Amino acid sequence: MVRDLSISEIEDLGYYDFMAYLKVPFFNIGGTPSLDLLAQRCGIDENSHVLDVGCGTGGNSAYLAEMYGSQVTGIDISGLMVERANDRAISTGLEDRLSFSVGNAYDLDFPDGTFDMVMTVFVSQFLDLKKVFPEFIRVLKDGGKLGINEMYRADYVPENLISKVDAGEEVYQYLTELPFSIRTPSVWEAGFRNSGFTDVSVESFTNVVSIGKGLDMIQDFGGWSVLLSSLWQIVKLGVQSGKMREKFGKMSKGKRVLLNDRETAEYIGYVLGVGRKG
Repeated sequence: MVRDLSISEIEDLGYYDFMAYLKVPFFNIGGTPSLDLLAQRCGIDENSHVLDVGCGTGGNSAYLAEMYGSQVTGIDISGLMVERANDRAISTGLEDRLSFSVGNAYDLDFPDGTFDMVMTVFVSQFLDLKKVFPEFIRVLKDGGKLGINEMYRADYVPENLISKVDAGEEVYQYLTELPFSIRTPSVWEAGFRNSGFTDVSVESFTNVVSIGKGLDMIQDFGGWSVLLSSLWQIVKLGVQSGKMREKFGKMSKGKRVLLNDRETAEYIGYVLGVGRKG
């Protein structure tokens, strides 16, 4: 179990460790429908062994294990994320199908040809595709598939909106202290093909969110009670700490520009990319 932290310890948490502290279950902006599409594109079933790279608190891994009966191994560079993920495996009764450990995407601690699917959700956009995609290929079985659910920016963005999109990128680079990059669909596709994947498919979905979809994502989050509990924690931390208020302000700005801005919504969204080890 994750112990309680003091306000000074919380202030010092990195972005993803803080998300783990808040028990955020997932980061994919398409919600569970996007996971279902990705699983279908990759042919996931009860006989599949999936590697979830950047598993976070294990929400996506648990969903695949529960809905498709898959065996899912999750790794994350954040120890706090892995602690939360292991708690989730126990609380959901899925310990027999879930395993989580600290790991590095660039140096996977698994033998060649281990997995039927490698999955990243809101993770590959922080990684160097030239280095990490060959490592994903290495641990895939022959015929296995890499499936990604990542953000994109359109190949064409109106000139008057480019600076706004760039500013959103810069906020997340600052918050995560990682080389956050919103690639275009054509760049994502080239990343697959240049790494040796075949049967490549990259589908793009805009950030235009309907009311119904928004309500579904709240349910995916755990329902209104879980969401409101997390928001209440944020309010309390903001009252206690000026440093946290500053961090929340930047998080809100980045989220507003990249996810909720009416002007940029049709030019930013997520891609579902799939490639086969041929």
